[in-house]
Amino acid sequence: MRRITITAELIPEEEGGYTVYCPELDIYTQGEDVDDALRNLKEAAGLHIEEVGLDALRLRRVERRTVELEVHA
Repeated sequence: MRRITITAELIPEEEGGYTVYCPELDIYTQGEDVDDALRNLKEAAGLHIEEVGLDALRLRRVERRTVELEVHA
């Protein structure tokens, strides 16, 4: 067994619930609340890794920056 750490970017949806994105695996899923979204991400990540194969798994390197924009309307 191998442990990996992935990122969960949670995006609240206007109609309710959350979309969650994992940039290391480039996968999205959804959930009714944060816990549901994270549970679904773990399931989706597991299925993705099963499909790709653990030996072939390559996690994308993720660098985050905050970017400030001046917006003129």
